[in-house]
Amino acid sequence: MEVELLKGDPRLIRVDEDVILQLLERSENQADQYTRSLVNEYIARCLDIAEPKGGFLWRNNISFRSGRELLIDGIRFRIGKIITGQMNDAVTIALFAATAGPGPESLARELMDRGSYLEAYVVDLIGTAIVESMADQIHRTVEERAANLGMKVTNRYSPGYCSWKVDEQQKLFLLIPAEPCGIVLSESSLMTPIKSVSGIIGIGHGVIFNENPCELCPLKNCAFRKT
Repeated sequence: MEVELLKGDPRLIRVDEDVILQLLERSENQADQYTRSLVNEYIARCLDIAEPKGGFLWRNNISFRSGRELLIDGIRFRIGKIITGQMNDAVTIALFAATAGPGPESLARELMDRGSYLEAYVVDLIGTAIVESMADQIHRTVEERAANLGMKVTNRYSPGYCSWKVDEQQKLFLLIPAEPCGIVLSESSLMTPIKSVSGIIGIGHGVIFNENPCELCPLKNCAFRKT
């Protein structure tokens, strides 16, 4: 099965100013005009230089083992009990990869080299928001395809979350054609461009989408935690 490639629709790429301010530990009421202007300036710059794109493909040869493992085309993924619990009613799996492109990280590096550390951190947060927005577009497309078949989708899960080890990204990339969307995986399982993400989405008649997946995650001090 071929990867279905998607180019990010600029109208659908979302970067929420208030979320960036919250991650800077500044609420809407606490943020001064300079910080708010800075965030808005770099949102515009990052959206201008980003190249969001992604892709996905379905794999039907799946099974679950021991309440902690997922086999896809015979490759064993130790996804852990949390993700397995959300996935075990799936009858097929969508593998996906998405990236914001190299622009935001290049800008962040340039700002760091100039000693503009706050600006670099703001750009880093915005780059993350862009790639997650691209992943949202992929997720919605997978959901539409599933709905056409009378099925639903789970949340998306990536190596590095919910006790799924990052190095299992190597196995994911065995199932995705070489350098999907221009993403290259290093031996240490880091993606280039850095602002990239990969993972899985469960598809089936009985699966459930959890509106607040943070409730499932044991990382209580995560900066991106929603609860």
